[in-house]
Amino acid sequence: MPTPAYFARAPPFPPFIPTATLPTLSLAQLQSNNASESTSLYAACISHGFFLLDLRGVSSGEALLRSAELMFDLMATTFGLDQSILEQYPIQPPASLLGYKRTGVMRNPDGTPDAMDVYTISRDDMLGVPGAQRRNPTPIEEKRGDVATFFTQASSVVAGVLTHLEAHLGLAPGTLPALCSPDRPSSTVLRLLRSEPRPEHDLRRITLPGHTDIGLITLLFHVCGGLQILPAGRLESHDNWLYVQPQPGCVLVGLADTLVEWTAGILRSGLHRVVSAPGDQARVTRFSMAFQVKAERGATVRRLVGGRIPRLGVGEVEDERGVEEWAAWRGAQIFKGALRPETRGGRTVGEDR
Repeated sequence: MPTPAYFARAPPFPPFIPTATLPTLSLAQLQSNNASESTSLYAACISHGFFLLDLRGVSSGEALLRSAELMFDLMATTFGLDQSILEQYPIQPPASLLGYKRTGVMRNPDGTPDAMDVYTISRDDMLGVPGAQRRNPTPIEEKRGDVATFFTQASSVVAGVLTHLEAHLGLAPGTLPALCSPDRPSSTVLRLLRSEPRPEHDLRRITLPGHTDIGLITLLFHVCGGLQILPAGRLESHDNWLYVQPQPGCVLVGLADTLVEWTAGILRSGLHRVVSAPGDQARVTRFSMAFQVKAERGATVRRLVGGRIPRLGVGEVEDERGVEEWAAWRGAQIFKGALRPETRGGRTVGEDR
């Protein structure tokens, strides 16, 4: 989450609206290996699939907050370019989702157009992985050093979270961070997101429909509300979705589908969506950014071996597909309606899948 300076620029989050109750964990406590904080992290990743991570009070967290604020500045400059310039860097699905997607080119389940501008930056591009470099708008090119620093700092925070998770799962130290190391090619990205103000009659509009993320972990930096989660066990109706209230100094951490696959459903990937911001926040432009960590390109979705993760049961077949192939397949199945987006995982050892 950017520093309080950005929160001061936006209307306050309104009181008395249904909000999700998520645990807030301290990066400082996790880095000092506080056992209680580590246990709370693991519990949150089973029961919710989301938690707030307070970055304050430790140098690495404070540095990431400053970098996030620079990225918000860069986002405002980039989206402030003329539309004709942004259109020179279009996404090219299905081959590539890097670059610019303008509002309205996608459709929500109810047939309405989406309401979000997106510019997606590749970590491999910014960190100089051979063969990954691509053209970006001038503001991004001029700030390559700052963007690379953000990627490095955010990746380090994610590695710390994964280190605690693998300890509770009983995996060998270093197993999970090694599978998404910044020095190995991956599809890890930073998505810059902008939603324009909504008119009063359109405040319930869906900006991004319900979904789970396909990678490993997402760090969401946001100031205005709009993100909603559907708690496990609730039917997917409008009144059951709960807003997540952004908090100064904190980043929202969400687990994604590949971790569910690797852990045989122990960890949870929660269903979430984006709608118009609540209250007066709906009347200002909403900026947010999602750092989406993916596994290295050579990894598969085969479940990890050892510790608490159960072996294959009778009749179960190991999935040997690579993470890129599996992600493409899952996305296509959801697009065709063969798979319904839903919360996945969140079981204790010994439960049926």
